[in-house]
Amino acid sequence: MKRLICLMAAVILLAGTCPALAATHLNPTEDRGIVPAETELNPVIPGESPTTGRKLSAIQPANRDYTGLAVTGRYLPMLVQIDNTDNGAKARAPWGAASADIVYESPLRREGQTRISLLFSDLIPDDVGPVRSARLGHVWLREEWGAGFLFYGQQEYPLTNVLDEFSALGASKSGLLFSGTEGKKKWSKLYYKRKKLVSPHDKGANAAAMSQLVAEDYTAPNHTWLFTNEPAQGDPAGTVMVDWGRSDYYAEYRWSPTVRRYLRYVHSGEGLVYADYDTNESITFSNVIIQWTDVDWVTKDAPVTHNTGDAAFFADYGGGNFTAGGNADYFMNGVHVAGVWRREGMSSRTVFYGPDGQEIRLQRGRTMVIMFPAVERQIKGAGQAPEVINDVYRSVSYK
Repeated sequence: MKRLICLMAAVILLAGTCPALAATHLNPTEDRGIVPAETELNPVIPGESPTTGRKLSAIQPANRDYTGLAVTGRYLPMLVQIDNTDNGAKARAPWGAASADIVYESPLRREGQTRISLLFSDLIPDDVGPVRSARLGHVWLREEWGAGFLFYGQQEYPLTNVLDEFSALGASKSGLLFSGTEGKKKWSKLYYKRKKLVSPHDKGANAAAMSQLVAEDYTAPNHTWLFTNEPAQGDPAGTVMVDWGRSDYYAEYRWSPTVRRYLRYVHSGEGLVYADYDTNESITFSNVIIQWTDVDWVTKDAPVTHNTGDAAFFADYGGGNFTAGGNADYFMNGVHVAGVWRREGMSSRTVFYGPDGQEIRLQRGRTMVIMFPAVERQIKGAGQAPEVINDVYRSVSYK
């Protein structure tokens, strides 16, 4: 009996001293041997959201002033550039974001700051913010969805001039751009400043009203995603750790079996959940996608996030058509699935593929897409080959 008690004590002691579950670090450039299949546009399923897979009849707006597919029956994505200062916590938390179908995060500065883009389709709120300025990759993202675009200012550096890119792509005359810094426009009064918030974090917008300014005969492209009711199968991934190289932009996505979604935690020392500024409603995700991309830096605050090819930008490097793509990692239902992504050109949709090379089927609900640098380069000037740089440590891991 003594021997048995000692053995049990030893087991308990060993169990208590076992190291925590080791994290798996993702390799952004590994060859996964996935050959993407030829894809076509996916059919629109009547009564189902093309961006979240939810039943439109079950989606209820917060108030009567909302627009969107679930309210008006019109499919018209609206993309809004918002702040992510302090990782969207406390006084920098977003409002209206809980209605977004897709949340994009992309690089903003070399030191590790990021910016958020909200894509609304099912519901378009009448109050969203804080609206901030656009970068070149955001122009290309808008082009993908054919979306109305709300932004408050833009970058105008050589090689990353947002206005030049709009002009080159024909977006300037599309009636889909709603700049908050252009005075005396019919949408100017739909932007406003919030009291008790300091500039430049105080600008809000009535996205719902702006969507109604888009010409009635305009039809956004069909970029329907695929969804499934079957739980995803893969490696356990209860926590996803996204390290941009700055502690104040570090985020964790933790799987909640209760709500069956990932919660985004920011300011890790305080354990703050990403939530709406007005309602304190948690902004949760059925899918978290790491979209590994090449990122070129013209200056430390001028990123070129390559989420597509065939762009006007490439004319400075010899012209031609370019297919953008790379590895992709999916976190759904508390598991990890490895894949790849491709986007053929400016008018094409981004297609996310699973390990079998087929377009992946997502879980129904909101999706977070993190455009994370796979390779970073410094642009010396037009016509000069970019130089690879790796002086800022970044990583994505899970456990």
